[in-house]
Amino acid sequence: MNPSITRHFILLISSLLLVFTTCDAFCFLRTSVDLKITNQLGSGLDLSIHCKSKDEDLGVHVVPFDGYYTLSFCSNAWGTTQYFCGMTWSGKLHWFDFFIARRDSFRCGKCTWRILPRGPCMTYNIGELREYKCYHWNGDQVF
Repeated sequence: MNPSITRHFILLISSLLLVFTTCDAFCFLRTSVDLKITNQLGSGLDLSIHCKSKDEDLGVHVVPFDGYYTLSFCSNAWGTTQYFCGMTWSGKLHWFDFFIARRDSFRCGKCTWRILPRGPCMTYNIGELREYKCYHWNGDQVF
């Protein structure tokens, strides 16, 4: 193959990989993720939520009881995407990893999290089955 054509081909492939692995507008070769986090703490309790990833700080948002906050992003091609959120209510701080690619990519195209005082609970669909899983704050232990 002609060296000039080879260089152009390698440059084209490198450019496409860079675009597809860095631009959130395109989820080609990556998983599109929509998370909905609902405040189920109790009537009159506002939830202050602050979510981040390694590369992005989404800021602080206040969610009233029965209200929700949504996150939409593309999980990277390497399976290392992770979003965690700190939450406060009644003067107490809690945090949880709401998306860990290796744990959630297979089940979380669209996931709904309910925030309860004892911990977050996830609802997700696998085919025709609807699954529900609860966690403790600050860890992976399921209850």
